[in-house]
Amino acid sequence: MSRRTNQPYTPDLRGYLEMLENEHPEHIVRITAEVDPKFGVSGIIHRLEQDGHSPVVIFENVKGSKVPLVANMHANFERLRLALGMEQGSVRDFVKECAARQAHPVEPVHVETAPVQEVVQLGDAIDVEALPICTYHEKDAGKYITAGLAVMRDPDTGINNIGIYRHMVHEKNLLGVQLSETADGNVIWKKYVKRGEACPIAIVIGHHPAFFIGSLAFSPLDSDEIEIAGAMLQRPVPLVRCKTIPLDVPADAEIVIECEIPMDTRRLEAPFGEYPGTYGPQRMNPVLEIKAITHRRNPLYQNAFVAHSDNLLLSGVIRASFIEDTVKIACPTVRAVAVPRSGRYRFMCYIAIESMIEGEGKAAAMAAFVADPFLKYAIVVDHDVDITSDSAVLEAIACRVRADRDIFMVPYAKGSPLDPASYDPAGGSHLVTKMGIDATRKKNYPDEVLVPDADKIDLAAFIPGYGGPGRLRT
Repeated sequence: MSRRTNQPYTPDLRGYLEMLENEHPEHIVRITAEVDPKFGVSGIIHRLEQDGHSPVVIFENVKGSKVPLVANMHANFERLRLALGMEQGSVRDFVKECAARQAHPVEPVHVETAPVQEVVQLGDAIDVEALPICTYHEKDAGKYITAGLAVMRDPDTGINNIGIYRHMVHEKNLLGVQLSETADGNVIWKKYVKRGEACPIAIVIGHHPAFFIGSLAFSPLDSDEIEIAGAMLQRPVPLVRCKTIPLDVPADAEIVIECEIPMDTRRLEAPFGEYPGTYGPQRMNPVLEIKAITHRRNPLYQNAFVAHSDNLLLSGVIRASFIEDTVKIACPTVRAVAVPRSGRYRFMCYIAIESMIEGEGKAAAMAAFVADPFLKYAIVVDHDVDITSDSAVLEAIACRVRADRDIFMVPYAKGSPLDPASYDPAGGSHLVTKMGIDATRKKNYPDEVLVPDADKIDLAAFIPGYGGPGRLRT
């Protein structure tokens, strides 16, 4: 198997699961006992997470459905790295590999027949509730599709866009959707509204994690995210025409739900437990009329456990490369960017720079806010600070920040409408206050203590049996 692909496995969900079972079986748990989709699935994953475990969980017997459920796919960084064929490597290595692939998109190929259309359900045969769709949190308004890759097409440019949006099940042929104001999908949908047309949207369920990485990569609206997904897979994505709407979808997906968003129909949607760990507010949101459901003969349904590692980790690691590229425009000496778990992988980033002139720290922070509207806190440190460590960054803030000069705020800035600290969280406001912190050394910073050549000392020569960090034996 190549280090940079998953050959000889097929580049789809089944191929990736086969690779894990053959080469990394410790990453898969199968549950054959019946599990309730209401709180049962999420309860098991939550308990595993509490105990420090993050396997892919395949629920083979979900109450009320004949379709197996694949859960927790993206909850572990090693699996994300393996999705790119990287047996070894740090988060930094992974981010660099993603950026290198994103720079070389791969055009898809069009096919006439597809596994995802082996079964086609139309009209009265449509019943989305036959899928093992889950209710996750206590106050969720109902069952939600949480890992559906929504394929849309810009009507002005013809460019494909992919995003993940939550979809509440209203009826067997009707879904809800939250198209946040910061999402590209919101822009595309409003273009159709302006034209006076229904907006086609196809929900793709079940695919290789590299496809998710490419689909969710930060990119301009004029970038075709199917081509970026192909870059992550390092293979052209095979596309097949939908049966009822003018969109093309991955032929090797598990399930596709073909829909239209009518212009003037709204329904109450939510509350729903969102990524900040709080409930998104109830809103009058658009609906999706299901025109067809197509799937493989024996499909796998894939979900994501929102507000937990399965949902948070994937978003965090793929944001860093785009933020870094943007920050480099303002500050070319950027060494690294990290989006930490402590900020829910959304609201906070750490930026390490080799500071050349005063003021660069503030410029870097402002550029980060431009790159990612979800960010609220951008903390800039010197390149010798370990930005993978919250403790190291806090120490830089404690020792190197003059609050009156090194901290700035941007009130009434564009953020996430799901941010619990927005100006009106109950009303779904997207306005927030952002804070930049320049935690770099300033020109009058005192000399720091240093022990010369301490890193060259071989402690085993002085302490018999010394085993390195965490293994002191006397």
